[in-house]
Amino acid sequence: MSTVLVVYGTTDGQTRKIAGFVAEALQRHGLKVDLIDSAAPSADAVQPHYAAAVLAGSLHEHLHQKSLQHVVRSNVAWLNAIPTLFLSVSLEAAMSDPVDRQQAQHHLRGFLDTTGLQPMVACPVAGALRYTLYYWLRRTNFNLIARQMGASTDTTHNCEYTDWDALQRTVDAFVAAARLGGAEA
Repeated sequence: MSTVLVVYGTTDGQTRKIAGFVAEALQRHGLKVDLIDSAAPSADAVQPHYAAAVLAGSLHEHLHQKSLQHVVRSNVAWLNAIPTLFLSVSLEAAMSDPVDRQQAQHHLRGFLDTTGLQPMVACPVAGALRYTLYYWLRRTNFNLIARQMGASTDTTHNCEYTDWDALQRTVDAFVAAARLGGAEA
């Protein structure tokens, strides 16, 4: 049975949720999965024995998590030698405005350029506004950003923008393109 590495960097938890969803989708394909938080000590002990890898990071203040950047840079040679999928989670990816979506692609490309990662597939994924988790100033800042982007400004509720069906299709296409085999979903 092939084993796939899923490493994620998260700030407010949505990317953790997305990585968990991806891990379950891969398991439905008959694959074994190692799910690792890039900020956990176990991320420094990752070994190059995987058939493929999925890397997911959320975008905050135009950057992905430093811990994810560290894991990728430390392992970029063998990651580039196997099929990889990179998911860049952001609010920009949720917006219908072409400028916002272009920014999501720009930030995704910035991560790849910074780390040297050359994934088989790289795509932006819509994230979430977790207003109820934010302290006052952060909630206010996100509310201003949301207003500019046309997103929800109701700070009493969290707003999830992730398109789970699209993410499932992305994982399915990656499994097929990488020829990872296993049972079909």
